[in-house]
Amino acid sequence: MKKVLGIVLAMTMALGLVACGGNAGNTASTAGGEASTAAAEASTAAAPAEASSAASEEASTAEETPSVEATVTIWHTYTEGQLEYLENAVKEFNDSHPGMTVVAESQPYDGFTDKVYQAVMAGNGPDMIIHYASEAALYVADGKLVNMEEYLAPETIALMPEGTKAEATSFADGHMHILPIVSSGPILFYNADLYDELGLKAPETWEELQANCEAVRAAYPDVAGFGFDSEVDGAQTLIMQTGVVPFDAEGLYFNTEDVAAQLQYYQDNIQNGNFTNVKIDNYFSNNFNQGVLAAYVGSAAGVPYLGKNQDESFPNVGMGKVPQGGKVNWTPAWNRGIIIFNYDDEARAQVSAAFTDYFASAEVNAGWCVACNYPATFPATMETQTYKDFVADNESFTYLHPEYAGAFPALTTQAYARTAFGTMMSEVAGGTDVHEALNTAVEYIEGELASE
Repeated sequence: MKKVLGIVLAMTMALGLVACGGNAGNTASTAGGEASTAAAEASTAAAPAEASSAASEEASTAEETPSVEATVTIWHTYTEGQLEYLENAVKEFNDSHPGMTVVAESQPYDGFTDKVYQAVMAGNGPDMIIHYASEAALYVADGKLVNMEEYLAPETIALMPEGTKAEATSFADGHMHILPIVSSGPILFYNADLYDELGLKAPETWEELQANCEAVRAAYPDVAGFGFDSEVDGAQTLIMQTGVVPFDAEGLYFNTEDVAAQLQYYQDNIQNGNFTNVKIDNYFSNNFNQGVLAAYVGSAAGVPYLGKNQDESFPNVGMGKVPQGGKVNWTPAWNRGIIIFNYDDEARAQVSAAFTDYFASAEVNAGWCVACNYPATFPATMETQTYKDFVADNESFTYLHPEYAGAFPALTTQAYARTAFGTMMSEVAGGTDVHEALNTAVEYIEGELASE
């Protein structure tokens, strides 16, 4: 059953990445993050070497501590500039850490996670991969993951913002089994021409968003005011902003009156035409470009597919942060990080952790963000000149919410919850009573968990 769940999770994340990486039928980023040719060309192979003076100061403490000797592997599916950067980073680490050797082994993208799972369970898999917390969750019950809090340098753990750390430690056993090293998430896109005409500004709260939608609808009845590019992430946002953790290892907690109120807000605005969940294709970029949608929340990576980046006749694009207004501030974060597998080999665990410390160091991590064309998750990385120059050419990244971005707990429940919440949002948009939709979501998740 666990491998069936693994397939479900892989499919779930693949669908999520399509929303993360692109719009309007364009090729999206793959689960390895390899698709950004432009970013690959922008990232130079020399980046780790250029960063070595700063990174080595952070990572070269190995010379001051008892020597550890071991060879470890990192399996990956990276290509082009990302592969080049990773291989140069591995070389710089090996050169600066006598006795420690990391080997980067490229694997086929198709079937990657399944191959990793089988190899780890057989005891001959990689020491590290870079993936999502939901993938790491598959190994927790079998004790196949290193507790990274026991091995990483305290200063590395301290790099994480609270929301990022909450995800990294949200596994069923309560330990830390991933160090997120890049992140992404949604922002608000709006029709700047229309907003300027109507004297509107980017909304900071859901109430302000609704007011904007009403102004748009009054002036242009055929233009919808707003939509969530991903209704699953929309549900996640509305639920988490109530302050409730939707589930943990003990149970489900999202069937509350506060969540019902959020869903009622969504339903009311769908039914009065302020909001829409009807797309011309798989993404709202075409609705936006054709002028029938005034604003939507979608991936920060979606800028190339919008407005005059696509066609001079399309609207100018304005950007803002995901609206807030619940009991807590919260927005989704799509974090990818290093996962270290446990083979009951102390030396291998220590070397893997040392490489993770090095790869998370500010300058090296900044270069990796550039190579992957992904935002940083660490504030220290954001302060580097390398990253600042990168963000200067990626304005959308400045509208993310790293200070309170977060994710669902890293449990197997996550896959079932995402499916249930997608269905729930569609039902609510179609007029189903919000309490009935919540009850159906609970019943679905509990039924799937019982069948494991």
